[in-house]
Amino acid sequence: MNYHLPFMLFCFFVTQTIFAEPKQPVELHISAPVWPGFTNADSTGAYVDLFRFIYPKDQIELTWHLTNYSRAIALVQQGKHHLVPGLSAPVSPQQHKALLLSAYPFDSDLIVAIYNPSHTATPELSQLQQYKLAWDLAYDLHLVLGLKEKGYEVPDIKQGLELVKNRRVDIYLAEKSELLQYLQGESPVKLQPLIYRELLRDPIYLGFADNDEGRKFKRLWDQRFIDLYKSGQLKTFYRNYPQLTLPKLD
Repeated sequence: MNYHLPFMLFCFFVTQTIFAEPKQPVELHISAPVWPGFTNADSTGAYVDLFRFIYPKDQIELTWHLTNYSRAIALVQQGKHHLVPGLSAPVSPQQHKALLLSAYPFDSDLIVAIYNPSHTATPELSQLQQYKLAWDLAYDLHLVLGLKEKGYEVPDIKQGLELVKNRRVDIYLAEKSELLQYLQGESPVKLQPLIYRELLRDPIYLGFADNDEGRKFKRLWDQRFIDLYKSGQLKTFYRNYPQLTLPKLD
């Protein structure tokens, strides 16, 4: 009887285990526009760092696809990518735009009204329907603000401000952090003679693809987000990013 055979087989399986290829991280495809300070063109920014913090590096590899917001949403709706950040939930906190929303908001948008005080009276939230409005493509601010009709949709902040300066619209609605990042960018832009007024805060969520992969990434995000919130680590992280607002989950 060959007593060496079991030992040799043991050594073989141990060797195979030691030299086995390490398990590769799962690739998570994220669609997003270029939001200066949040999702920069060079794959840096507050959202980029937050996602790296939430998703374990040894399990998840983040791949960013930067495009306009409308296309970013469409790619996730079609299941070509897994998630898109920055959705509000004006109707349902579970689903919006046929996407699965994160269980909790991860930030909030401070919506401001930009106008020329020489031509437009100080806008009140309850009176916005009286004005000609504009906002960025796919933002759906009419739902957030309770307006019956959409405003004129523009591709970026630059065109929105030009429309107000040229009196094509009365008010351009924007997110305050985005506006300030634009005004203070590499080529600073003057807002004058326009001014802005803060209107309201809108909690924003992640939108995941409504498929098996999207649901798996959503479950992991939701669990990690609440665990890191309860441990205090999320609060510490947000302190380093003044452009982010940590929601209260208590």
